[in-house]
Amino acid sequence: MVQKIEVAGKDPITVYGEKPLQLGGLITAEDYDLEEAYLITSSGKTSIKNLMVEMSYYEDILTGVCSGSILITDSINMIDRLGMTGFDYLKLKFSKSENASNISSVEKYFRVYRVSERLLSNYSTETYSLHFCTEEFFLSQQIKISRSCPGQKISQIVYSILSNDLKIDKKYIRLQETDGIYDFVLPYKNAYQTINWLSTYARPIGKKGADFVFYENADGFNFFSLQNLFTQNSYNKYIYMPRNLGDKFSGLQNSELARNLIGIKAYVFLDTFDSLYGTTTGAFANKVISIDPITRTYRTSDFNYQTYFNESTSLNKYALTPTLKNRLGKSATESYESVVKVVTSNAGQKKAKGISDQPWAVANDIFIENSLPYRTAQMALSHYSRVKISLAGDPNLTVGMVVDVLLPSNRGGDGTGYNNGEVDQYNSGRYMITAVRHIIDSNRRYETVLEVVKDSFASSVDTYSNIDELQNAIKGKM
Repeated sequence: MVQKIEVAGKDPITVYGEKPLQLGGLITAEDYDLEEAYLITSSGKTSIKNLMVEMSYYEDILTGVCSGSILITDSINMIDRLGMTGFDYLKLKFSKSENASNISSVEKYFRVYRVSERLLSNYSTETYSLHFCTEEFFLSQQIKISRSCPGQKISQIVYSILSNDLKIDKKYIRLQETDGIYDFVLPYKNAYQTINWLSTYARPIGKKGADFVFYENADGFNFFSLQNLFTQNSYNKYIYMPRNLGDKFSGLQNSELARNLIGIKAYVFLDTFDSLYGTTTGAFANKVISIDPITRTYRTSDFNYQTYFNESTSLNKYALTPTLKNRLGKSATESYESVVKVVTSNAGQKKAKGISDQPWAVANDIFIENSLPYRTAQMALSHYSRVKISLAGDPNLTVGMVVDVLLPSNRGGDGTGYNNGEVDQYNSGRYMITAVRHIIDSNRRYETVLEVVKDSFASSVDTYSNIDELQNAIKGKM
């Protein structure tokens, strides 16, 4: 198949390939429409759709960055022809199908910052990967922020960094208001590092702890409390059901296309549970000792996961820990000395003797006794259970969303290895998406790979029928 590629500022280049990309019309669950894939260089704008072998687009709620890579098969010496130098740009726009309704597209400009794995396949063709990230992340690496921010909410400071320092249009900024007024001097870090530093102090209004996260996704730049994200309605329900089970899961649509759209192709448990991790990270219990050098006082703040769970917002109904006690008579949520942190505090300084008549002399309370013990636990709890699942491609799937995941139980003996479509009562439930990889290739395959996490179970873990024997084992009685 002969194809012509328009090269910016130059004559079209003729290349030979098996077939051009077939775009549009939702025929299978993996179909997609790659509307735009342009390189923007000093020579102008050049389409690279017909050179692309595979494109991967990533979002991650922990790194907070949108990035990706494109594998190229190049028979036109594109790097030389276009004068690529690492200061080039990529325009991407892809959707599920140009005719599919109610499905949005991913559309962004990216900075192409690197070429890797450049390999000469033959005398006229080479393969390599173009790596890209957002312009805002690249700009963040080029600046440092250090200024005083007296008497402001953390959400106000974050908005100022995004709009004034990174020059992001306000329509792409989505923030949740934070609690408390602070006096901060920003610590001469880049923009993303500064916002992540502020996140450790940011507290949601009317909620416990300090669980804000900053991340970028297809919709823009986001600064939200995890507890706020957990309250979302589920975007969709995804079900893993091998063909040999038939339609044993209730509610599954009969259409083959619908089945493929909501069916999980494969899944891997990255972390099922880890009670030792929960203990050593302070997820179940921790202690913070805060010392005030001005008033020469100290306070002890204990975090109890069970108490927190009863008062906070979680993805699912049941807590991660049972009421089982160790041989010292304490449950996992009462073992506060498993993690102990010592910090400096300024709580109550404005009322201290010698300062109370001039309270402006000291900064506002940073609420370290509230933020640190809770954030220590909340960030560990948010990733306590992790599953990686592969789905038919969907550009609507983005980090920060909540989805329902139904995984089958293999407890039964029905000949298939599954128990008549019964779901796994502990590992099914509501999950939040923390990482997304959209993969499209020249063979019309579009797949979305998600990393989803949950902080709680859909079924109780406190239903022991052999409690006496367990207590004997805990006490070391053989």
